[in-house]
Amino acid sequence: MLTFDRGTGAFDQFVIEETTFDAQAEGGYEAIFCQGNGYLGQRAALEERYAGQTRNLFVTGTFDRFHESEVTELPNLPDLTNLRLSVNGMPFSMEQGDLVSCTRRLNLKTGELTRYVQWKPPQGKPLTLCFRRFVSMAREHLLGFQVEITCAGEDCAITVESGIDGTVTNSGTQHLYEREKRLFGGRILFMEEETVQSGIRCNLYAAHSYQVDGHETATRRLPVMRRRYLGETVSMTVRKGQTLRIEKLCCVTTSRDLLTLDGEAALREAIGMGYEGLLCESAAAWAALWAAQDIRIDAQNGYDQVAIRFALYHLNIMVKKDDDRVGIGAKGLSGEGYKGHSFWDTEIFLLPYYTFTQPDTAHTLLRYRYRILEGARRKARDHGYRGAMYPWESAWIDDGEVTPLLGGADIVTGESTPILTGHIEQHITADIAYAVWQYAQATGDSAFMENHGWEMLMETARFWASRATWDERRQAYVICDVIGPDEYKEHVDNNAYTNYMAEFNMRLALKRLDDQDIRHVAEGLWLPVPDENGIIPQFDGYMALQAIDLTRYKQAESVGDIFKDYNLSQINHLQVCKQSDTVLLLLLLEDRFSPEVKRRNYEFYEARTLHDSSLSKATHCVLAQDLGLDDIAYDYFHAACAVDLPIGTPKSPEGIHSAAMGGIWQCVVYGFGNVRLTGGKLRIAPRLPKGWHRLSFRIIWQGQPLAVDADEKGVRVTNLGREAVGVRVYEQETIIPGGQEYAGSGMA
Repeated sequence: MLTFDRGTGAFDQFVIEETTFDAQAEGGYEAIFCQGNGYLGQRAALEERYAGQTRNLFVTGTFDRFHESEVTELPNLPDLTNLRLSVNGMPFSMEQGDLVSCTRRLNLKTGELTRYVQWKPPQGKPLTLCFRRFVSMAREHLLGFQVEITCAGEDCAITVESGIDGTVTNSGTQHLYEREKRLFGGRILFMEEETVQSGIRCNLYAAHSYQVDGHETATRRLPVMRRRYLGETVSMTVRKGQTLRIEKLCCVTTSRDLLTLDGEAALREAIGMGYEGLLCESAAAWAALWAAQDIRIDAQNGYDQVAIRFALYHLNIMVKKDDDRVGIGAKGLSGEGYKGHSFWDTEIFLLPYYTFTQPDTAHTLLRYRYRILEGARRKARDHGYRGAMYPWESAWIDDGEVTPLLGGADIVTGESTPILTGHIEQHITADIAYAVWQYAQATGDSAFMENHGWEMLMETARFWASRATWDERRQAYVICDVIGPDEYKEHVDNNAYTNYMAEFNMRLALKRLDDQDIRHVAEGLWLPVPDENGIIPQFDGYMALQAIDLTRYKQAESVGDIFKDYNLSQINHLQVCKQSDTVLLLLLLEDRFSPEVKRRNYEFYEARTLHDSSLSKATHCVLAQDLGLDDIAYDYFHAACAVDLPIGTPKSPEGIHSAAMGGIWQCVVYGFGNVRLTGGKLRIAPRLPKGWHRLSFRIIWQGQPLAVDADEKGVRVTNLGREAVGVRVYEQETIIPGGQEYAGSGMA
């Protein structure tokens, strides 16, 4: 199970660890312990093999489609983690012999993953093994692995086989074919493969070194070359009390890289630095990142501090910060789930983090959406609309819509369930427009707006103007046959979230473009309003749906439990929500609704929401905090953290939930820090949950870094930049000059 480092003092918790070994549970650990740098994503499969492992290595942007019947996905590259180790003829396996202890730790501060094992083979004396690995944050093409084996009780005959394994697949789909494999100088292993459809060449290099008690051993390396595999075997005797150290350094390049790199030369340079030198360099890059972006929580519960740092760690290994040809996958680079595709998750749940902490990264991500604008125009034309209709799932910039057509089995019919999101879940178009506006307001990046942003806003607005139709009965424009954020409801009319966000999108465009078609629709669009009980219907007819007792499904350990009793068609007629829908609207357009309307709708929809999406709990946390429901907000914060970092066994083998990581940041900064962009102005009004004594974080506003330090009494906001900025601290409007601090109070 997972345990969490409490550290030696306030603010210093940086470690999560696994203290038991269960091969059946390894998938979840492989995901949460994954390592990366935005270019590379290395899943944390153990070096030795166990049933059920998923050995993933991804390079961002290398999308491929095996066959026309499939959609494009991020291919699994040849495995570099494999290492077969035998001691006195017995293969090392924690399922054999006597496993005295096993601890695996991810150091979020340095990005290094370590595993300490005390193991006694079926015949022989105990051994101590230490496995270490990292993906370089300083040299994005490099990975390092190290194993130390100490023979404590007797001399050991040790055999090691390690290499580059190209026999991997994506859940059975083979995306790469072999072009070349060879040895350079008798030491560097090289394998070149090419993706089947997209024609991307992937080059992998690996080199090993062997030391006993710190001295290089003159051991013979026997090359092993099989179909789709290249490696080497080494055998030696390690005396009692000696330690064998094996280092494996690797380099990965592709033909789709931004810059051409000589992989062999890069690896030779890395060999000269060794594992420790490369790790030190990478740790320094991590240190600079933490210095600028760490969030510090002084709390009674040490889990909270580790959880927010866990989120920050993943937020910084899932994104290629300088490449506007790729977005962020729903699983980051941690697993094959959702095929590496980008969703609305990026704009609504992830982009706020980057906008307020790494505006250059946010700029890159929005440029990605600009680069697929032509594909969005093409999708709109294909559906008979004007403007730009963004794909629900996006991959490479030229791929267009990549949503699969069929999903899992229907519990009633036994047939594959059609996936309609690629056709009628269209709010993503307005979500992207919302993110453009938020970025522009927070950064003041007028150049982006002139060159890209306004065009995106106008083209998306044209789509909505053509998408709406006139309803004679209502004497208003309506948007029919959609899926809102609640994907348990299909083919609905006038989804409140979709309509309000579409109207907001069109009004943004009208700030720059005087288009009469857009103006008529924006001014005449039907916007669902609260009924006599103050409830905004999620869509036409929602209030007439059947209400059922959801207690059992809310308490279920796994998501989607309701599908054991109902199919999607049946759920369509029940008052049950997969995730926040109207509640999310109340948060994003918070100025449009009164506190009383927010409270009534929060309570009404919370009772009907299963949170079967990782996107949902963070939204409920932030809005609950806004409404003064402090205990509920804190409970939802913990629930959002537990999506991937449970106090127990991780249960997401397909990969971490990228949006949940952004949601955790929003819980802390938007929720408890009460940082919000309202009316083009920045508001900071923290209210800490019970048990938190202090919260410190940094954001960037209008190009100026601000340090926010809150406690039970109030908040200090320090402008670390040179230019003065306007900020609303609690109810006080103030100007904070560069280098100056403002202290405010107002905490309940």
